[in-house]
Amino acid sequence: MVWKLAVIVRWWGHACIELVYDDTRLMIDPHDGASIGVGVKPPKPNPHYILVTHRHFDHNAVDVVKGDSTREVVVERTGEFSLGPFRVKGVKLPHDEFGGRYRGFVVAYRIEVDGITFTHLGDAGIVPGEEEAKQLRADIVFVPAGGVYTMHPREAAEVLDMLEAKVGVPIHYWLRGYFLPLDPLDEFLSVVRKRRRVVRLENNEFSVSRDELPSEPSVYVLEAPWLIRG
Repeated sequence: MVWKLAVIVRWWGHACIELVYDDTRLMIDPHDGASIGVGVKPPKPNPHYILVTHRHFDHNAVDVVKGDSTREVVVERTGEFSLGPFRVKGVKLPHDEFGGRYRGFVVAYRIEVDGITFTHLGDAGIVPGEEEAKQLRADIVFVPAGGVYTMHPREAAEVLDMLEAKVGVPIHYWLRGYFLPLDPLDEFLSVVRKRRRVVRLENNEFSVSRDELPSEPSVYVLEAPWLIRG
């Protein structure tokens, strides 16, 4: 029998996502907790690799999570490269709807490991163009769904179809106690429910292998770790 390793997908709140494969941890866009909102906890520290989509404070708390096990930190890097078992491609996108003139740019990351692809869109301000979309298509897409600083929640729902995501995971939206004036998840869900199955999980993580991806286009809504009822 051949054992297939699963990838653990873990949401640390806001835009911070962690992928764990074969005990190797890759963290994207760490925050420090306290500057995000009241009661917000920072991510578990000491990942092996850290990716940062852009240098805004709520995505770039590298010093908070970096530890002795951290082998490499990558900030706003475009092109193709490897981090341990993870194959990464960085694609530059504007942070606003005006070509980056107001908020600059972010680097969205497409990550492949063990035959599964993931895309983290960071704070993308617009729907990716056709060329960028080709490079960012993935099985699982982490999409900013709270508007204000990013694409509109309606556009976030459309992006999941454009990128042919089997699973969409909303990130970067308002939660109780937040200081940031983001929109709650309601508008995104009202649109996405018309085209996808919505699954609410009672935890901040799930595991997936290539054989376990859903056949029906889905959205997984994770619970922020500090809001999980123990």
